[in-house]
Amino acid sequence: MRDRHALAELAAPEWPVVESVTEYETGWYTGGYDMVEQPDGSTKRYYWAELAPAVVIVGVTDGQLLFVEQYRPTIRETQLELPAGIVEPGESFCEAAARELQEETGFEPATTRLLQTMWCSTGLLRHRRGFVVAEDLSPVDRELDSNEFLVPEAIPVEEAVAVGREQPTNDATVEGVLLAEKEGVL
Repeated sequence: MRDRHALAELAAPEWPVVESVTEYETGWYTGGYDMVEQPDGSTKRYYWAELAPAVVIVGVTDGQLLFVEQYRPTIRETQLELPAGIVEPGESFCEAAARELQEETGFEPATTRLLQTMWCSTGLLRHRRGFVVAEDLSPVDRELDSNEFLVPEAIPVEEAVAVGREQPTNDATVEGVLLAEKEGVL
């Protein structure tokens, strides 16, 4: 996936990589390990799963923040979370945010801006995430993917941080609302 997604390029290794092995590819993620020479001269396998970059959208309209209610089969819970999705090859985080917001919530932003990018779960994942603010929203038709069963919900901005941190929640939602609050969006 690194070749397809320039936003997820890895830095040059500080510790020598003796070999890098891809053990499986699923179409959704790639998994394998790097055999790394550690500072004391010993070697160790560091396992990784590589995913395409993703975007998390802080969609603000008329004093409200857009969330989506979504069942997550991997953890067997329904969560109220910020809209999010994969950055397609050739897209920027802001372009992906506009597309995903329209698909998942039925709103199109007039403006988007990147709040921050970061690596996620760096002990295991090679996964880059961008947080984008989308504003001046206009209603449009939704275009859900075949595996998306989402219910959009608008929450008053003054309640957004508390709602985003309510259990059950996830890292992307908590990070998104806290970044937006810190940047004065909420």
